[in-house]
Amino acid sequence: MDGVMTAEGRSEGATELILAVFRLAVADYLGHSYSHDGGAPVRMVTNRSQSEAAIFLTSAWATYLGDLGGFAACAVWREVRYLNESAIGARRSQKVVAGRVR
Repeated sequence: MDGVMTAEGRSEGATELILAVFRLAVADYLGHSYSHDGGAPVRMVTNRSQSEAAIFLTSAWATYLGDLGGFAACAVWREVRYLNESAIGARRSQKVVAGRVR
């Protein structure tokens, strides 16, 4: 049956699309370039794109889409905040160490 879309194929495609939306929002919030091919360089993120990502990740839409995708959007938001705070702390530590070396 070439060219016939099954219900299972549709739900798998929908789940992949939902995951892609969350990946993009997380990448924007963290300031990472998003690439389907793997790791991408870290880029400077504007406050606007970070705040728009935060608005989405805490929205009712994120909750609804997460439910459809089989995961909790609140867990994604909690983890992305933790990753962001860890990255900020690491950058601050590097600046302090760099200041002492001079």
